[in-house]
Amino acid sequence: MDAQYLRWCVVPPYSPWMTLRLADVLADPDLSLRLADGDPAALQQPVRWCAVTELADPRPFLSGGELVLTTGLSQTCPSAQRDFVSRVASSGVAGLGFGTGLSHARIPPETLDEARARRLPVLEIPYETPFIAVDRFVADRVLEEQYGRFADLLDEHDTLARALLSGQGLGALVTALHQIVGAPAMVLSVYGQVLATAPSRAAWPVEQILFAARHRSPAAIPVCVPVCVEDVVVAYLCCRQPRSSADVLPYAVSLVGLEMARRQAELAGQRRLAGQVLEDLVRGTIGAPEASRRLSPFGIRDEDEHALLVATVEAADLRKRLVTSPPLSGATTALLEDCLIAVLEPGQSAREAARLLEAYLARLGSDVRVGVGGWYAGMTGLRWSYYEAYEAMSRGPGVNDREQMSLSGLLLASDDVPLRDLARDLLRPLCEFDAAHAGSLVATLRAYLDADGSVAAVADRLIVHRNTVRYRVEQIERLTGRSLSRTADRVQLWLAVAAARLDG
Repeated sequence: MDAQYLRWCVVPPYSPWMTLRLADVLADPDLSLRLADGDPAALQQPVRWCAVTELADPRPFLSGGELVLTTGLSQTCPSAQRDFVSRVASSGVAGLGFGTGLSHARIPPETLDEARARRLPVLEIPYETPFIAVDRFVADRVLEEQYGRFADLLDEHDTLARALLSGQGLGALVTALHQIVGAPAMVLSVYGQVLATAPSRAAWPVEQILFAARHRSPAAIPVCVPVCVEDVVVAYLCCRQPRSSADVLPYAVSLVGLEMARRQAELAGQRRLAGQVLEDLVRGTIGAPEASRRLSPFGIRDEDEHALLVATVEAADLRKRLVTSPPLSGATTALLEDCLIAVLEPGQSAREAARLLEAYLARLGSDVRVGVGGWYAGMTGLRWSYYEAYEAMSRGPGVNDREQMSLSGLLLASDDVPLRDLARDLLRPLCEFDAAHAGSLVATLRAYLDADGSVAAVADRLIVHRNTVRYRVEQIERLTGRSLSRTADRVQLWLAVAAARLDG
């Protein structure tokens, strides 16, 4: 994550435990300090530390917020006195403590004049008060406040962890965070879903937040921190300007990441289980009664009508991305080979769900294809809807509605026709060649048939030269004994490829 991104997505510098002010140092009776010059309002400046120096230019050793202590040993003339004050003031120090009775009997007028011009408070430290007493007072107070803040931070960490482990998930965690920081908080998925927000009535500019996050531009709210799972951004923890305890946010981000990882693992497991049952049902490995029993835990009942969506996308690590892609509201999602399957609940709009699924998958890669199947009852109806959706998906990118079942679809759906066995025999020479030579003949054949024989389209899709495609086509024809220029042979190869996809 680069520095420019961090400027807007992390918490602005804010340390609520550093409450020591110049006024506190001045008010301590044991130090006997006196305000020599300065606006009383400037005494509310926080003091981060003490810096004792007799250098003419101490700027390399100052980082801002210090109470600078000096006796003016090197400030022997008016110009040196003015230059010293100018230099320390430019470093953003909290104030200047000038020790009298050593190098100077009193604070030089030029020092006070320049400090007044720079609006830098000046405290007079009498000879009887050693610098180490001031230094120790500041150090003790700062460390005391920091220790108290660290103790509070541990309590806040414990509060967030207990909220997450309460069984109420992100909702309880975000509510606890809201109470700690005193500002509205939200977890937003990378797909624009508000996963949790507190308070519940808080309004969030979701589109602006996502745009700012994706383009690393100034955020629509002060704090928007990416949440990663396995180095992939899966959500954003958003918070309006924290009024306190902003340093608890990094821990909150890590807890959100744990919960998102748990959700992904749970979703992946469910999709694998549902996908296995659907695969067995589609291939005829199990009958309708067994499929009904195994799908009932997913809310898929035999007496209801269901429609299926079948979708895929061109992307690297496709299977992993599909497994962890977001759930679709009102649907049971499963993974079957290189496709994401969605079994829609009764009454759900199939077209709307298909468009939403297309939008989800478009963030994973290109060439998104979504096929919509019909509504049918029973386990046999699931098979018919799957084949309709699969055939619709194969027609090209975008959302494709089902058409009347074709002859090829009926052949693929029939258990009585040994199409898969015939397909394996026809494609065996290509599979054996690919295995022996790390080739891509089967992939080329699929792409060639999907592209209706367009060599240019296949070359673009596989990122190879057109002559390479032509050479592979010649190899395919030679090994299979079929000509891709003949309709009958092309139909056989298309059926074989389609059956092989279903057969894994």
